[in-house]
Amino acid sequence: MRVWSVSLSSLCLVAGVVLAALYALAAYWSADRSTVFILFAALLPLAWGALALARSALRPGVRPSARAWRLAPALLLLAGLPLAWQPLMDNVRLLYLLQHAGMHAALAWVFGRTLAPGRTPLCTEMASWVHEDINAPALRRYTRSVTVVWTAFFVLITALSLALYLWATARVWAIFSTAISPLLTGLLFIAENMARHWRLPPQDRVGFSGTWRAVRARLAARAQQAP
Repeated sequence: MRVWSVSLSSLCLVAGVVLAALYALAAYWSADRSTVFILFAALLPLAWGALALARSALRPGVRPSARAWRLAPALLLLAGLPLAWQPLMDNVRLLYLLQHAGMHAALAWVFGRTLAPGRTPLCTEMASWVHEDINAPALRRYTRSVTVVWTAFFVLITALSLALYLWATARVWAIFSTAISPLLTGLLFIAENMARHWRLPPQDRVGFSGTWRAVRARLAARAQQAP
């Protein structure tokens, strides 16, 4: 059973990488053309999100009101897609912009709102999933600083995406959204991981694998607890 579980996880990872690559390729091509494949790729994240919500609505114990709003996106997508197909084909670049800039703006809000007085910074909360004790001053200062850095980074990417879309060529924006911004995100992950070894004592250092396991465990626990 464990072998099957590992194989399924690996298959899902490979499928995710392939789909992400196809999405990036379609977004790049959208700079100078509009095809069914390009629009279909742009709709994949919306369809995936709607399907995930609809699936969660079918779990036992979900309240009727929660079930209704979780099913609504999938129903709206199915009902509205035939009517909106041609306008979407005519504005497919705008759809990619809304997804790219919108995703980074949402991430900036998710991180940034936890910096308000009286709230726990998001990276501090995530550190509590890994560390039994997060009251060490150095760890709390560091995780708050990391939350500030990620917030500023997502704000910057959002602003650059909008600026390049409005004032640069379509090709320049496509290169930024499909190649440069993911590369910058990866570089920031690496830089932050290196900073842990400089700023934190050995007992407070956790690498990529430990963080990823903790995040997966927490997300799985929350999914099981969701009404």
